[in-house]
Amino acid sequence: MALTYTPYKAKFNASQTIFQQEVVCQIAENEYNYTLNPSACLNSSGSVRDFVTGSDFAPYVTTIGLYNETNELLMVAKLAQPFRMPKNSDVNFVIRYDR
Repeated sequence: MALTYTPYKAKFNASQTIFQQEVVCQIAENEYNYTLNPSACLNSSGSVRDFVTGSDFAPYVTTIGLYNETNELLMVAKLAQPFRMPKNSDVNFVIRYDR
């Protein structure tokens, strides 16, 4: 018995709407120029390390937390690359997420 080959054609279209929300986080030039990293803040005697208080210290932003009005963490945004906070200019972070 010989097998016969019958070609099939299938065609379909599908779409799904994805809604996005955008939040702009505005940071003034003198805000958030510190770190909360315990290894950078405290030396063996429990005081702040010298390089953290120096004039050329500038932390890098890697993560942004979004909170509601009652201070509950709603979501966390991770930056693709660390961003060094400038000393003399404002910064706007635009966060987009799917709803």
